[in-house]
Amino acid sequence: MELTENKVLFQTIFDSASNSIIVLKSIYNLEGNAEDFSIQLCNSSARKWLGTIDYSDKRYSEVFPGAKQTGILDKLIAVAQTGITANFESQYPGEVHLYWFRFTVVKQADLLVVTSEDITEHKLAEITLKNALDVSERQQRLYNSITNNTPDLVYVFDLNYKFTYANKALLNMWGKKAEEAIGYGLRDNGYEEWHAAMHEREIDEIIANKKSIRGTVSFPHAELGSRVYDYILVPVLNKDGQVEAIAGTTRDITELKQTEGKLQQSETRFRGMIQQTPAPTLVLMGDDLIVEQINTSMLQMIGFGKEIIGTPLLENMPELTNQYIWEQVIKVYKEGIPFDQTEVAVSHKRTGVMKDYFYNIAYRPLREDGKIIGMIQVAIDVTEQVTARKKLERSESRFRALVNASSDMVYSMNADWTIMRNLEGRGFLADISEPMTNWIEKHIYSADIGTVQNAIANAVSGKNILELEHRVLTANSTLGWIFSRAVPILDEQGNILEWFGSAADITTQKTITEKPESLVAERTKELQRSNEDLQQFAHVASHDLKEPVRKIKTFTSRLEHHLEGTIDETAARFMDRIHVATDRMFSMIDGVLAYSTTNAVHQKPTKVDLNEVLKNIETDLEVALQKANGTIQYQNLPTLEGSDVLLYQLFYNLINNSLKFAKPDIPAHITISSETDTAGFARIQLNDNGIGFEPLYAERIFETFTRLNPKDQFEGTGLGLSLCKKIVERHGGSISANGASGEGASFVITLPLKQKDSGI
Repeated sequence: MELTENKVLFQTIFDSASNSIIVLKSIYNLEGNAEDFSIQLCNSSARKWLGTIDYSDKRYSEVFPGAKQTGILDKLIAVAQTGITANFESQYPGEVHLYWFRFTVVKQADLLVVTSEDITEHKLAEITLKNALDVSERQQRLYNSITNNTPDLVYVFDLNYKFTYANKALLNMWGKKAEEAIGYGLRDNGYEEWHAAMHEREIDEIIANKKSIRGTVSFPHAELGSRVYDYILVPVLNKDGQVEAIAGTTRDITELKQTEGKLQQSETRFRGMIQQTPAPTLVLMGDDLIVEQINTSMLQMIGFGKEIIGTPLLENMPELTNQYIWEQVIKVYKEGIPFDQTEVAVSHKRTGVMKDYFYNIAYRPLREDGKIIGMIQVAIDVTEQVTARKKLERSESRFRALVNASSDMVYSMNADWTIMRNLEGRGFLADISEPMTNWIEKHIYSADIGTVQNAIANAVSGKNILELEHRVLTANSTLGWIFSRAVPILDEQGNILEWFGSAADITTQKTITEKPESLVAERTKELQRSNEDLQQFAHVASHDLKEPVRKIKTFTSRLEHHLEGTIDETAARFMDRIHVATDRMFSMIDGVLAYSTTNAVHQKPTKVDLNEVLKNIETDLEVALQKANGTIQYQNLPTLEGSDVLLYQLFYNLINNSLKFAKPDIPAHITISSETDTAGFARIQLNDNGIGFEPLYAERIFETFTRLNPKDQFEGTGLGLSLCKKIVERHGGSISANGASGEGASFVITLPLKQKDSGI
């Protein structure tokens, strides 16, 4: 065409237009359909968009790659195919943001003239306006939703005290519709004269001072009757800063006021309860753990007066810093986990001097709105009880040591027997006062050294008692025989600390050939002397055992007198049980003393009802049963002849053994059944659901001081089951055990219903 050939003239015409104009020529595919366009001409407005790009004869989609994804190219192709002029708006992605253009596409022969107008600013303004309208409408809906759905009263006054707005809650309170209330004053809407005049004065003050006013007032509700309200009136200022209206909100605080009154009453009762409780109690508040409240019992126990209230506890008792107990205080306050522990050791200056005390302690966090704001502490002084128990334990230790070292000679060895620490040879062997490493060569006959060393190795590896007869070199260098017995002393983890042993001279028994009667008489005299020594010890040990029990009973009586009239029924019942337990302990000590000091012929059998024995044991083991959540099931047990003290000890040890080896977190269950055979024997079986034991230990568990489990996991002396065996055999019966690891244990006791002899 001539027009396209005169490009200079055409370009001049194009450049005079303010909108972008591009002349395109169709590019056809093999099927003869337009698929793209080559750019023929662009005016100056279009070239501003193209920049330095050389567009001559290049494809439109190449120069404007966004035309495909926005659909612009498809619309151009449609005009090229149909010849129908198109007008449309479309977005086009720029380097920084989207642009909006209005396109006009006209087909002329095989050319397309594309005119585009940049309407981005118009579109953005339009979108901004639409968004603003949407926000405004949304804000209006939100405002209406809030004001009409809140239980608070929302309203607006004009400067003439008339309502220009009242929300749904206020209209409901008046019992009116909007048209019946809006435009009317306070009195018209049912306000009493005093109430209306008060608000009118407040409105005048707000207009004059441009400051809000807040107050509390009581007036009637149309449905709920008399209510208490909290209200606030605020000025609404125009663009000139002048008050043009007064907005107000009123909230019903009737329930809040009632709750505050109840909280005050509850607080008063709580403080009274703290003061009246006999247990030493205090309340700590805030991060500094300030003493908020403390009762008289706690003040007396820690040695302070009422001046401690309002001060940090640690400021008054700095010695608690870094102690275990203060770590628990912080943990309860920080984490909110309750803390309960008995016999906690605490060092503090209760009497002005630093000293160790023991307490049963319970800490509980105090919360408000789910947040920990403080804590309550209860601490009961059990120092006397702990001290008494420790004395009992020491007395028992001395008793056990003497029982196991009742022969003539006494010695001690280190853990692996490489060092003899001391030896009281009683003139038979040479004494050793300083540690000795070559004691084997000095004291053991050479032919017996191997036997002694093998016995020691077996005892050490099994932590068992060593018992052995062997020859020794006496103090006068002659050859003699001894019976040696050594006991391992273990620490809390079950490791051997040392060995304590005794040895008896048995040379005479081994070498007796002549004068048997005189030798027997001499040996009998020696045994009688040993027995007298044991009896003397029994008297001393019983006194040591009774003294702590007597103190427990004395201080329990003093505690009852001190708390007279203040303890509740549960505490009184606990006191009674302490008395029963201490009385029973006195009886047991006397019984053990009688058993240890009286010959067998003097132990006369009596009728013993095993059902009554079990009832007493349930009472004495109440705490252990509760700790293990345990139960004992028995019925129709026989009545048989025997020693009531020893039979009580038999079943007490068996049941205590089952509770001690109960499975963690599984309630202990013990069943005791019996049957009687035609030969006059009662067969009694005790089953438990505890940790059990390996079958290969069925005989060994009845040996003295035998322990199958570590001492730090299961407490005990190792005497219980061995005593059971001795008691059963003393009564002419037998005892056996069966078990499997993790499957509980079973004990079968066979006892005669009648004793053949007059003594046990």
